Amino acid sequence: MIIRQDATPGSMRTRFFAWGALMIALLAVFAFHVVPHLRVETDILALLPRTQQDRALDEALDAFSARLARKQIFLIGSEKLADARLAATSFAAELRASGAFESVQLEADEALRQRIDTYLAHRAYLLAPEDEKALAEGNTDRLATRALRAAYTPTGLMQPIGIAEDPIGLMNNFLRTQARAAGRARLEGSMLVVEGEERSWVLVLTENKGSPFASSVQEQVMPAIAQARSAASRAAPAAVEILMSGAIQHAAAATERAEDEITTFGTIEAIAVVLLLLLIFGAMRPLLLGLMTLSLAVVAAFTAVHYIFGEVHLLAVVFGSSLIGSVIDYSIHFFADRFRDPTRWTPVDAARHVGPAILLGLTTTLIGYAVLAVVPFPGLEQIAVFCMIGLIVGCGCVLCLYPVLAHTRRQRLPKLGAKIGGAIDGVLLRWHWGPLKLAFVAAIVVLTAIGLTRLQVRDDVKALQQSPPDLIASEQRVRELLGSGIETRFFLVSGDSAQTALDNAQQLATQLDRLVATGAIASYQSVTQALPSETQQRRNHELLAQQVFAPGALLDRVMGSLGFPAESIEKRRQDFSAANAPLAVDEWLSSAASKGLRDLWLGQVGTRYATVVALGGIVDVPALGAISQPDVRLIDRVAETTATLGRYRHAMTLLLAAVYAVAGIVLMIRFGWRDAPRMLLPSVAATLVTLGLFGWLGVGMNLFTLLALWLVLGLGIDYGIFLRHGRDNRPTAILSVTLSACTTLIAFGLLALSATPFIRSIGLTLLCAISFSWLFVLFSCLTTLGPRTARREEAIHG
Repeated sequence: MIIRQDATPGSMRTRFFAWGALMIALLAVFAFHVVPHLRVETDILALLPRTQQDRALDEALDAFSARLARKQIFLIGSEKLADARLAATSFAAELRASGAFESVQLEADEALRQRIDTYLAHRAYLLAPEDEKALAEGNTDRLATRALRAAYTPTGLMQPIGIAEDPIGLMNNFLRTQARAAGRARLEGSMLVVEGEERSWVLVLTENKGSPFASSVQEQVMPAIAQARSAASRAAPAAVEILMSGAIQHAAAATERAEDEITTFGTIEAIAVVLLLLLIFGAMRPLLLGLMTLSLAVVAAFTAVHYIFGEVHLLAVVFGSSLIGSVIDYSIHFFADRFRDPTRWTPVDAARHVGPAILLGLTTTLIGYAVLAVVPFPGLEQIAVFCMIGLIVGCGCVLCLYPVLAHTRRQRLPKLGAKIGGAIDGVLLRWHWGPLKLAFVAAIVVLTAIGLTRLQVRDDVKALQQSPPDLIASEQRVRELLGSGIETRFFLVSGDSAQTALDNAQQLATQLDRLVATGAIASYQSVTQALPSETQQRRNHELLAQQVFAPGALLDRVMGSLGFPAESIEKRRQDFSAANAPLAVDEWLSSAASKGLRDLWLGQVGTRYATVVALGGIVDVPALGAISQPDVRLIDRVAETTATLGRYRHAMTLLLAAVYAVAGIVLMIRFGWRDAPRMLLPSVAATLVTLGLFGWLGVGMNLFTLLALWLVLGLGIDYGIFLRHGRDNRPTAILSVTLSACTTLIAFGLLALSATPFIRSIGLTLLCAISFSWLFVLFSCLTTLGPRTARREEAIHG
C-alpha cells in the first residue's frame, strides 16, 4: 500500500484518537475533581524534609509550630491610655464579630474565676517560685510584712482573691507569676498595657482558625483586620496606631505579591511568545497548537501532583514554568522543521524527522528529573513529578496530535526565520580561531576560575523569603516595646512519664530564670508556671506544713495580727491537713487554668511524654545553646533548616555531576565518543561561567541555584541533540534552537525581576546560564555539525 506524502498513516490516526481521548478524560478529571479541591502551598518551609529522627515527635513539633504560626500580637497605641483602651475594645469586638478567629483576647484573664476555683482546690500544693524560695530559706518575716501591707492598703482590694480566702497572699502571688509571658506589659485593670515611644499600648492576642499560609484563611483574616483597624480609629477621639506581629501578614503579602507577579509576568510572556511565533511562522496554527500543548501539559502536571502529594507548592508551579520552555520547544522544533523544505513539508514527514530527536531529548531530561524524584526532599519530589508528567504529556501531544492537526494550506513562510537561521550559520561558517580570539577565551576561563573562588554560598533560609519593609518594621517595634515576641526557637523537654517531663521542665525553668535576670532573654512560657511537677508540688506542701501551717508559724502570726478568731485559723489548718491530692495533668488540661499554656503540652509522643518551653525576646542565642540538661534540647528551626539546605545543596551538586555523567554515556551510545562530549560541554561550560559571573557580582549560590542549573542540563543537551540531528540543514536547526532559547529566556528572564528571593535566584541563574548555553552550543557547531548540503541550499534559497 502506497501512502501519499500528504496523507496521514493509519497508525498515526490511531495514536491521534487514543491520545485525544486520554486528554479529554484528563480535562474532565481536572475540572471536576482537581479544581474544586486544589490547594496551593506558599510556605517555603513546606518544601523541606523533616529534620527529626523520631517521626511521632517530629509530627508533634510540626503541630506545635503550626499552632504558633496561627497566633498574632497586636499593640493598639495612643498618647492617652484611655484612648488606647477605647480603640482596643472596638478593635477586639470587630475581630470577634468577623468570625475569622479562633480566639481574640483583650482582657488578661476572661476566665479568672474558673482558674481560681481550680487552684484553690489544690492550694496546699501550689507556691510562687519566690515564695517557695522564701519559705525554704525560713524568711517568713518578709511574707508576713507583705500580707499585712496588702491588708491595710488599697493594694489588697485589687487582689483577685480576697484576704478572707488568702490572708497571706500566697495564692494571689502564684496567680501573678503566670503573667510573665507578656514581657514588659503590666496589668492595668483587666487589660495588659505597655508604655513606650511616648505612648500607651494595649495588648490584643488572637489566633486564626487555620494555617496562615492557606489562601482561604488569608481571605477571611486580612479583611477582618482591615475593618478592625478602621473601627479602632473611629472609636478613639485621638490618633491611634496599630502594630502587628504574626506570620499571616507576611504570608498574605507573599501571596499577593506572587499573584501580582504571575499576572504581570504571565501577560508579558504570553504577548512576547505570541509575537515571536507569529513573526517566525506567519500563522496562528503553530501558536494555537503550542498553547494547547502547554495547557494540557500543565493540567496533567497539576493533576498528578494533586493526587500524589495532596497539594501543589508554589515553587513547583514556578519551577514547572520550565514546561513553557521545554514543551514549547517541542512545538517549535516540529514547526521549524518546515523551513527544511517548505514546498514539500508535511506534518507526517516532520514527525518522522524530528520525532527521534524529541524523544531523545525527553529521555535525557527525564533522567535528571528521575533522580530528583527519588531524593527524600518534598519540594524536589514535587518539582520532579510536576515536570516529568508535564514533559511526557507535552511530547505525547506533539508526536500524537500534531501529525493530524498541523496540516496547513499556507505554502510560503515569512523570510525572517530563514534569514535568522542563515545569518547565524553564516557567522559560524566564517568563524576562524585566531590568536586574539583564543586569548579572549583563555581570559574568560581565567576570570571564570577566579569567580568560582569568590562564589559565596548562602543557605540561610531567611534569605529565601523577603517581607515588605513596613511589615518587618512593625515586627521589630512590637519586639522592642514588649521586650518579647513570637520566637521560632524553643526548648523541647521530654521524659519517660508526664511527671518526669514536668520535673525536667521545672529544672530548665530554674536556668531560664537566671537568663531572664541577666537579660539573655526577656521571658519564657512553661507549663510548669501554671502546673508545677508533682515533685515540686509535694516539696511546696512540705514547706507549707513546716513554715506556714505548723502551730505558731506564719499562718497564726498573720491571721492573728489581722484579728481572725482562733476557730478560723484552726479551720484553715484542718483544711490544709485534709488536702492530699496535688494538681494532676489531666485535671489541669481540662480546666480553664490551662488556657494560654495548653498548646505547650505535647503529651504522649510515641513512648515518651514531651512539652515545649517557649521563649520571648531572645538576645543571647549562645547562652541558650550553653544549657546542657538531659532530655532537654534547644529547637532552632531556622538553624536546622539552614543546615538542611546546606546538606542538600552539597548532595545536589554531587547528583548533578552524576546526572551529567549518565547523560554523557547516553549521548556517547547514541552519537559516539567524538560528538557526545561536544554536545555535553556547552551545558557544563554555561554552568561554570554562570557561577563564576555570580562570584564576581556577589550573587549568592544556594539550593535553588542548583535546581535552575538542573534545567540548564536538560535544555542545553536538547539544543545539542537538535543541532546534531539537523546537521544536514544547519540554518533550520539553528533557527529551531534559537527560538527555543528565546522562549525559555522570556519565561525565566522575567523571574529574575521577582521580589521573592528564591524565585529571583532561579530566574537570574537561568537567564545567564541559558544564554551562555545557547551561545556555546552554537559554537560547538563548528566541529559537531557537518557542512551545508545542496538540498539545504535548495530548500532555503530555492
